[in-house]
Amino acid sequence: MRTSTQNPDEGTFALTIDQDGSVERKGTSASGAQPHNVSVSGLMKALIPASIIILVVFWINASQVNGIFLNQGKYVKRAKVALADFDGGDFGEALRFAASSNNQSYGYPTFVNIDTSRVLPEQIRHDVFEGKYWAAIVVQPGASTRFEEAINGTASSYNASDVYTCYSMTSRYYSLYASGIQSSAITVTSTAAGIFSAQFVTQVIASGHYSNTSAAASALAGPAQLVLTSAASQEFEHFDGKPIVNTIGAVFPVLMQFFFIMAWNGICNSMHIYAAYNLRKHIVARLIYSTIWPIFTSLCSAGWTFGFRGQFDSDAKMFFAFWAVTWVYSMINFDALDIMTGFVPMAFTPFVFLTWVIFNMAASLGPPTILNPWYRLNYFFPSLHWYQTFVTIISEGGVSRLHYTLPTLAGWLILLKAISPLATKYRVKKAQRVFRYYNERDALDAPH
Repeated sequence: MRTSTQNPDEGTFALTIDQDGSVERKGTSASGAQPHNVSVSGLMKALIPASIIILVVFWINASQVNGIFLNQGKYVKRAKVALADFDGGDFGEALRFAASSNNQSYGYPTFVNIDTSRVLPEQIRHDVFEGKYWAAIVVQPGASTRFEEAINGTASSYNASDVYTCYSMTSRYYSLYASGIQSSAITVTSTAAGIFSAQFVTQVIASGHYSNTSAAASALAGPAQLVLTSAASQEFEHFDGKPIVNTIGAVFPVLMQFFFIMAWNGICNSMHIYAAYNLRKHIVARLIYSTIWPIFTSLCSAGWTFGFRGQFDSDAKMFFAFWAVTWVYSMINFDALDIMTGFVPMAFTPFVFLTWVIFNMAASLGPPTILNPWYRLNYFFPSLHWYQTFVTIISEGGVSRLHYTLPTLAGWLILLKAISPLATKYRVKKAQRVFRYYNERDALDAPH
């Protein structure tokens, strides 16, 4: 009598049972115990689709990252920069003229004139700190009076830095902020100073109505100079690791979870642990490991983030707050990758994993509000909410979006904690089926 059996890990086998009851096993093995001659055409039929998949996946991920900076200046106009003239003189007029000539043009934000009769300079600074405006250019009170006193000889000195002040929050996606928001503010104020010199200083020099003093010479030579001031308590520029936090810093927590899961799954498979214990014990173990391991990985992330901060001042509250949010972010990634490796076939796991990593990194690179509308997709990924929480922590409460970042992270965590046991169940049942198959096969191969 002849029968056959098949297992995806072993191939196809023919079992011949003789009249005396002995069993003979023949067939092919997927592990290559009996290799076949493979033609070149057959090899290419298998290799070409795999190559196409690789190229397509990398094109998708490369496009996602590079697209962030494609025509990015086109979308900077969505950012609002306040113009507040507390002087009410020629300096404010020059600033408004310079801003209107570049308002909403490529690479420039939208400049908004503020009614200064109802606010104080400190309120403008606080609005930037809270994120109402991306920046603010303030004409300091009495700037025109100080200039006139200098050229009339009634002032002993003149400070050109006491004219224009720009309040900024460079912790908001520093790379895009510096090139888009901050650079445009510098350009506009430089243009305003040039306009002031051309329209007002030239007239003063031509009329000869100025004193022969060093203060007058200083005022006429350089009437205005921009002062960049952080709306927060300190400049984020002093944070030496700023280019790393929302790039590699968003990737490392994901990688550490992935390598741990790969090591754990390998150990469980090699030691037949999945088949040795019931489902309940596996789910409990998964829950414990997915909670404890991210504690240590997030501690490492917080450690090297603040360990390489440079001259930026930080305290224990900043460190532990960042550790806590990175712990949540790491747990989310642990469960996401655990589900991925549980359900996705091994041949496709690297592609799904790479896409998850790259899209998370891209989500933390730039603010969706001043990017191509496609990048509203970034609100889906936990890395965006993790980094926006970091901005609030590092600025001691600035640009707070905690009303949706923390609930989103909590929602991710709860959802994945609920789905993760299903992946564990699928993994354990699959391992137990394979284990039973081997036991049955061994029983058939046993002597009779």
